Amino acid sequence: MRNEFFKKKMIIGMVHLLPLPGNAAYQNNKDEIEFRAIEDAKTLIKGGVDAIALENFSDWPQYSTEIPLEAYSLMLNIATKIKAFCNLPFGINIEMNAYRQEWAMAYAVGADFIRLEAFVDNRAGSFGYLEACSTPIAKIMKDYPSNTLLFTDVHTAETYGMPNIPINEAAQNAKNHDSAAVIITENDFNQRVTIDEVKAMREAVGDFPIIIGAGVKCENVLNYLEYADAVIVGRGFKKGEHVDLTLVENFMKVVRSKYD
Repeated sequence: MRNEFFKKKMIIGMVHLLPLPGNAAYQNNKDEIEFRAIEDAKTLIKGGVDAIALENFSDWPQYSTEIPLEAYSLMLNIATKIKAFCNLPFGINIEMNAYRQEWAMAYAVGADFIRLEAFVDNRAGSFGYLEACSTPIAKIMKDYPSNTLLFTDVHTAETYGMPNIPINEAAQNAKNHDSAAVIITENDFNQRVTIDEVKAMREAVGDFPIIIGAGVKCENVLNYLEYADAVIVGRGFKKGEHVDLTLVENFMKVVRSKYD
C-alpha cells in the first residue's frame, strides 16, 4: 500500500554532517558539527523542501554496518535537536547500511524514515561488504515497533553486487518485503540511472514508490519526477560545505512550477 508520505512529489534535502568523532577525518570540532547541521536543516526548511534527512556523509573512510559509539552519540544529539523544530518529515541515514543504529536512532527521536543501502541485495565497496538486512531488520521492527518507514536502495552507489542481481528484480524483491520505497542511484552497470531506466522500473514495480538518490538537478528534475515519486538532493543544494538558500529556492521553484 502506498504510504501517505508520497501523496505528492517529494523533495528530500540532506543535512550532511561533518566528519564525526571516531573517524579518521574528525577535526575535534564537535560544536561546529552541531551548529552547521542545525543551520543547514533550517535553511532547507526555509527553502521549501518537503522532507529532510540527517546523514554522516563526510565520514571517510566510510564504515561498514556500524559507526563508533562516540559518533552515534553526537549524531543522536543532533537528530534530537533538529527533530524538535522540524515541521517536515525527518529521516536518518547512517552509512553504510547501519540498520540497527538507524532504527534505534529513529525509534528514539521519532524519525519518519530511514535509508538502508543494502536491503535485499548484497553489496561490496571500498569500505568492505554489506549484507542484505531485510531479515534482521524485520525482527528489530517487531521488537521495537514504530511508524518509521524503510526507504531502501537497490544497487546503491559506488558498490558492486555480490552476486549482481538485475536492478528491477531487486526492486521487486524490496517491494515484496517491508520496504516503503526503493531508492535508485545507479543502473546495472554502476553508472548514473537514466530517465529511461526509471521509466522501465516504473513499469516493473507498478505504483510502488521510487526515489532518485543522486544526480538530480534543476534542468532534469521534472524529467525524473515524471516517473519517480521523490528525489534526494544533497550536494546540489550546497555552495562549498554549506546549504545555500538560493539554490534550494530555485530548485523548488522549478518543481512547484509543475507539481504543487
